[in-house]
Amino acid sequence: MNAVVKPEKIETIFDHHVTASELIELFDFEENLDDYLYALSQDSAYAHLYFLYHLRNDNDVATGYLNKIQNATYRRDVSMSCFLNS
Repeated sequence: MNAVVKPEKIETIFDHHVTASELIELFDFEENLDDYLYALSQDSAYAHLYFLYHLRNDNDVATGYLNKIQNATYRRDVSMSCFLNS
């Protein structure tokens, strides 16, 4: 059996005081922490942090999280989706 091994602690938007209105902007609904963490990968968490800081107009911090995404294809897709939605 292949089990998914998750790091003990993943840095997420919930560590950055995400507001209810930001959750709705990011996901179209209010996400709760347990459901959010259920299938979250580190790259997805970094992508969500990128989107959060892009939403907050803090492009330097956003770019820092974008650059932490390990999967190059996913990193490109994340950056393009923000670019296309601007």
